[in-house]
Amino acid sequence: MKQFLHLSICLLLSMPMFLNGQITLQSSDYFPAIGDTLRTVVDNAPSGIAITASGGDQSWNFTSLQNSFSQELVVSDPAGGTSAGSYPSANILLDQAAGGEGYYISNSTQFAILGYAGTDPLGQGFQVNAPFIPEYVERWAPLAFFDLWNHQSALTVAIAADDIPGNIFDGLPITPDSIRVRVATTRTDLVDAWGTLSIPGGDYDVLREKRTEYRDVRLDAKIGPFPWADITDLALDALPIDALGTDTIVTYSFWSGDAKEAIAVIRADPGGTQVESVTFKDNGVVSNTATIVAAQPSFSIYPNPAIVHTNFEFKNMPAGKYTMDVYNLAGRSVWRESYQMNGHQIENFNVTRLRKGMYLCVLSNSTGERIGVKRLLVSTP
Repeated sequence: MKQFLHLSICLLLSMPMFLNGQITLQSSDYFPAIGDTLRTVVDNAPSGIAITASGGDQSWNFTSLQNSFSQELVVSDPAGGTSAGSYPSANILLDQAAGGEGYYISNSTQFAILGYAGTDPLGQGFQVNAPFIPEYVERWAPLAFFDLWNHQSALTVAIAADDIPGNIFDGLPITPDSIRVRVATTRTDLVDAWGTLSIPGGDYDVLREKRTEYRDVRLDAKIGPFPWADITDLALDALPIDALGTDTIVTYSFWSGDAKEAIAVIRADPGGTQVESVTFKDNGVVSNTATIVAAQPSFSIYPNPAIVHTNFEFKNMPAGKYTMDVYNLAGRSVWRESYQMNGHQIENFNVTRLRKGMYLCVLSNSTGERIGVKRLLVSTP
């Protein structure tokens, strides 16, 4: 009994030492507010970044991150938004990727998006105004180690087929009058680690939040007086839309009280073990470790914008194997090809396999070292 009491006292006395350095974030510490500008950088081919096990008092070194592309999102008064009338309870307007608008409700416990106005969730180029039911919570408060949340949300977008640009539904054996997109999400958030994170230009005390989201995107069609019919399985075989179906999205977000941006967000594979891309706070530093040497291997893309074909022209390439990855602006790989090169080489690329929009082309050597990153704009005839 005396031994048990002695052990219990030792554990209690050691707890403050274990908790020393651990932070708790309140809404005012990291929720965006009107007047903020969120500046981030995306590295679509990160190297030297590992996903560590859960636990406290960790040290993460992400200073090798480099800039594939950067983004600025402005936080403003929702009264100035084009769809403000649809979201009267919103008190935050936050820019979204590709020029969209996000209408948010922010309070002492949640930062949640009420609705989205902008490009459709399938990325086919038509404009939508879609409310989330219930609201989709992006940030929680207070945020502390071991906190756990479960969350569900959904949105539905219906649009007349005649209002959709292009002829993307010509491959279907039916001719719908209207199309409806349904997106349902089920999510678990766990604050599983804390410690110190270093990125290019700064060191931060952080909490790490692991988010596992199961997203199901369904497509319905309506013909004449008949009820809506789910055509997702049919569309997966017949249409060039890769966003349909069920997907598992795993991210690790590192939050700090010193910034309104996440210090870093790792997008992982569905198993949550392999790093696919990293979005991180833009401190105006490309990389703490990267060096640029003159007359290095390089590549260019032409024509750009491209309609049917474009060319990758490679110069000063040492003999070896190289990989070209093409990413969409969501950071997802849409195409990969390997080349055996030596010196100067030109490779043709058929862009009709891609949807209209902006892409990032990342060239790496056989050891994973990045040679260069170029933007590619795919247009339509």
